[in-house]
Amino acid sequence: MHKEMANINLKKLALVALAAVSATTLFGEVKERFFAYRSFFAEFEAMKNFGGVGVNTITIMPSNTTNSLGEPYCQYPVFWRGDGQYDWKAFDKQFEDVIAANPNAKIICIVDLNSAPWLMRTMSFGHTFDSDSFSMLSNSLVCRQWKKATERYLKDYLDRAEKKFGDKICAYMLACGHTDEWLDYTLGVSSPCKIAAWHAWLKKNKKPDADIPPLSKIFAPTFGELHEPNSAAVEYAKFANEAVAEAMSDFAKIARQKISKDKQIGSFFGYVHRNALDGHMAYEKVFADPNFDFFVSPGNYTLRAMGEASGFMTPNATRTRLGKGWLHEIDHRTHTFNHQLSEYVRIKNVANWKDQSEDDAGLKREFALATVNHTSLWCFDMWGKVFSTPETLETVRKGREIWGKFASDTSPTEAEIAVVFDTQSSILLAQKWKNAKYRTKLQNDISKIGAPVETFSFSDIGKIDLSKYRLVIFPHMFEITPERRELLEKYILHDGRTVVSSYAPAISDGKNLAPERVEKFCGFKFGAKGVNKKDMDGWTSVYIADPDDSSTETMREIAKNAGVHFYSDENVPVYANQKLLCVHVAKGGKKTVSLKGKCKKATELFTGKVVAENADSFEYEFKSPDTALFEIER
Repeated sequence: MHKEMANINLKKLALVALAAVSATTLFGEVKERFFAYRSFFAEFEAMKNFGGVGVNTITIMPSNTTNSLGEPYCQYPVFWRGDGQYDWKAFDKQFEDVIAANPNAKIICIVDLNSAPWLMRTMSFGHTFDSDSFSMLSNSLVCRQWKKATERYLKDYLDRAEKKFGDKICAYMLACGHTDEWLDYTLGVSSPCKIAAWHAWLKKNKKPDADIPPLSKIFAPTFGELHEPNSAAVEYAKFANEAVAEAMSDFAKIARQKISKDKQIGSFFGYVHRNALDGHMAYEKVFADPNFDFFVSPGNYTLRAMGEASGFMTPNATRTRLGKGWLHEIDHRTHTFNHQLSEYVRIKNVANWKDQSEDDAGLKREFALATVNHTSLWCFDMWGKVFSTPETLETVRKGREIWGKFASDTSPTEAEIAVVFDTQSSILLAQKWKNAKYRTKLQNDISKIGAPVETFSFSDIGKIDLSKYRLVIFPHMFEITPERRELLEKYILHDGRTVVSSYAPAISDGKNLAPERVEKFCGFKFGAKGVNKKDMDGWTSVYIADPDDSSTETMREIAKNAGVHFYSDENVPVYANQKLLCVHVAKGGKKTVSLKGKCKKATELFTGKVVAENADSFEYEFKSPDTALFEIER
């Protein structure tokens, strides 16, 4: 490591030496938050370097499986050798090597529950499509033989980890499915176990018996891009997603019985931007499970370039309401990112930041996103060399220092814009990637208008105070039952609030699709072209049938008319709570920052520069690109 990195101010480091900070949310208790390092490779030099900048929490994943490119996830030998049979030396060596690299290490241990090669082969006799959990997740989860073997493996894994390294482990993550993120790519591919589980589910839920719908039904909508409610395609989506949620809870219950309550259990989950059959639509059931403490996702893949807003892949307000922590995975590729996985496999067509200036601005943006929203994070050195320059390590050091100062803070968001996701409606969308625009486009457009945004689930309505939100966006509110209509009228549709809806709001009443309901709800006929605005009884309706008719400029004008406060007069991403304000820009220059009320003092935290005193606005000179994080003292 370079000398300039070795001579870091030890007094500063002492203030933030712990890699976890106790904290509580406004809605429930969060045990700890983590600032961690992770890599698929055995990057021991990087672990040492991260320890040198105050990051001592390290994530490891002892694994028996290969990734989506056919390469082993783990650079150590397979250790799950048979039912109840293990090569513990290969397992132990992974922990021992990490501890040798950083004796102060606290470990987050990812438990890869995916099928080992021996399990796939032994189960292939008479159990077609049941055994490969990586590719056929829900088929495996409903297979008793697979579940029994994997549960035994989980128990034995935890017994060994706790016995040998329990004093070093602070959390476990349960992982399975495609890319170990509980993603289910079976679509309508069935198996004997899946067929049996499907019929049992129909009986349990008092639904008429039916065959699993063929792919032609799953991909073919009934009306426009939508399936009829209660159709076979919709019921199958509910079944498949519930199978994932129930299995996750089963595994979490086992894990909780094996480890102490002071250690956390987490998982990748809650990706609301995915298709209906990808496995995450029952995320609220999993979020409500008391055995889970936190959840993880990578940052929004469509908003990673300079000038974009980044963001989480789950409704942030929902997980806080349920008292769950969140861990933001920073798996963004810096300009030094290693593209060569092995002699035979090279990563192609993966966008990365172009130079050190983009690396610095991008990392500061991701650190600020986690800090403002009170979440954990890890720096994912995926296949090495992501954090390899002294400048990048210095950015990590400073980001860790700032995060450590504010991680235990619980300041509420300053957002006046709410984006509300609804999985009950989302599963009506036919399984087509082009339909992603109905989930993401409006959120992406509103994300960089110079004002912060908070994300919710429809089920949060009536459980979280939404009175401060001047603009509410429903990207896919297709199903409005009488009960749901009552909730909307009581908590949303009044006080001069502006409500934006897309494509087919209220077209379903839970029983059938009727296009005339769209006009009855929003004031415009289904499919009306362009951006449509109408004053309703106590609220303003904006209807955008095709999200492609929207833009950042469109959403800024809508927000302006709704009375939303803008922190910037330019279209840039902003995150804000009552103590912190982040502004990210692709192009620099002197820009005006407008506060909500007067501050006593404003300090840019990455530079330590006081930028304002006794003021309600100030000018700041941004680099190109740049991210500034201001502490606002009232």
